[in-house]
Amino acid sequence: MKGEQKMKKSNFKWEKRLVCLLVVGMALIITAGSSFATSTIYVSTQGNDAWNGLAANYDPATGNGPKASIQNAIDTVSDNGTVSVAAGTYYENLYINKDVYLMGASPDSTIIDGMAKNSVIRLFGSTMEPFNQFDLTVNGFTLTNGNGTYGGGIYNYGGILFLINTKITDNHATNGGGLYNYGTASADSATVITDNTPDNLYGYPLTPLTSNDLSQDVLPSVG
Repeated sequence: MKGEQKMKKSNFKWEKRLVCLLVVGMALIITAGSSFATSTIYVSTQGNDAWNGLAANYDPATGNGPKASIQNAIDTVSDNGTVSVAAGTYYENLYINKDVYLMGASPDSTIIDGMAKNSVIRLFGSTMEPFNQFDLTVNGFTLTNGNGTYGGGIYNYGGILFLINTKITDNHATNGGGLYNYGTASADSATVITDNTPDNLYGYPLTPLTSNDLSQDVLPSVG
């Protein structure tokens, strides 16, 4: 009888230890998963593309620091994530290949210059098919000096585009100097598309944007 009681106590202790090990293991998995989460990537003119983008300023203690280029941040961030861009001028031609939210400091201070090489932003599926739609929200930027056959500022081919407090100006294209819209595009009242050559908008019209149009999957990291 005593032997059976000892056996039961021993088994109970092992069961408790096993449960504790399972709980600890699950906690480690959750912690590891969260450490690799890239739902927000930061960009700064003081950044470095070799850094991980997980902080707005470089922290030597953790090694976290902002990216230098917006495109690198787009390539790094998780699908449906946010790229948070500090004030400055960025000389880039962006290619959007996922659902992403681009958030600048303000149109007066955060500028993307296309260097007259291509559209400032190109939004479409990787196989150039309209059904490969990506959601893009652009908030708080000036897009300028783009140059392309379609859409000097933004070339939207079958994507879902939201423009918030954004200025698209002084861009050039054969069609759609400011925006070539062959998809869905909405803009709020603070967005300005002006002084683009030969036109500001080509294709489907912009629709007015209200807060009710923005779903959580489009704005994943904005409270």
